[in-house]
Amino acid sequence: MTVGHVTVSLHDQVRDGRSLTVEAWYPTDARGGSTTRYDLLPGVGFDSPTASEALPPLPGRHPLIVWSHGRTGLRHIYTKLCEGLASHGYVVVSSDHPGDTLFDWLTGANVDDVTNERQRLGDVRFLIDSTLAGLIDPISSTHVDNSAIFVAGHSYGGLTALISHTGIHGLSGDPRIRAIAGAQAYTRTLPDELLDRISIPTLLLVGSGDVTTPPSTDADPIWSRINPRDDRHLRIDLPHGGHQACSDFSYYMEVLPTIPDVPQLVVDYLESIAAESPPGFRETWRTTLDTQITAISDFFKCAYGAQ
Repeated sequence: MTVGHVTVSLHDQVRDGRSLTVEAWYPTDARGGSTTRYDLLPGVGFDSPTASEALPPLPGRHPLIVWSHGRTGLRHIYTKLCEGLASHGYVVVSSDHPGDTLFDWLTGANVDDVTNERQRLGDVRFLIDSTLAGLIDPISSTHVDNSAIFVAGHSYGGLTALISHTGIHGLSGDPRIRAIAGAQAYTRTLPDELLDRISIPTLLLVGSGDVTTPPSTDADPIWSRINPRDDRHLRIDLPHGGHQACSDFSYYMEVLPTIPDVPQLVVDYLESIAAESPPGFRETWRTTLDTQITAISDFFKCAYGAQ
């Protein structure tokens, strides 16, 4: 299935005009349109072989996935995964979380954890509201199934998915969310009483070679807490998965030699991730990524069908 893509800027007036830059991917049967390009930094990026700009969405109502980036992440460094989910029939939206992006951390503009978690909760709710209201043109309210809303994310974005349902710091979760998924999720700071509030299907994608959120600290404790209570939950262990198993990192490592004049900062950043990745990730990343795309798609479809 062809994938359409659009980038928009939105402002949440309820939260003092908080500005979010949003990427959206969606299924389409249209042809043409300009090729989508993703830039990590100006001049450092790649053209998508799959997505085209601003094509009309496939008619009908499609399930919605809000995707949340990890700490120091960006909205557009999971493009392979988000395009893959859109090709399975989902509308996928992802925004930066201001206060916790790569550039916030580089410039010292990052916020504390409590502020970050409160802001991320608000961002997820705002993205759901905006998509359902048709504010991400050309996706209109007629293209989204408001009874099939899901949240997924990577690392701290996995934590975001969890708290988008349970709530945290006195903020309530969003009852519209039908299921959640965390890829290499950071969960060690979540108290047991919060985990005990999880009452919707939850998918954990666990990297066996993840040294940033190792299974022993971030997957095993939550799994032992939630699995005995509900057989709708699912855990999938990825034998070749490192912490960046769901991001575009491995693809950037492949295309880096073809990009002239890459800043040394970018080279050092990618090499530092490579040093923490499990052996063989260069040969296995596509299979690992495809496994995660299929798992998220199938899990959410099963969860929706179980409603």
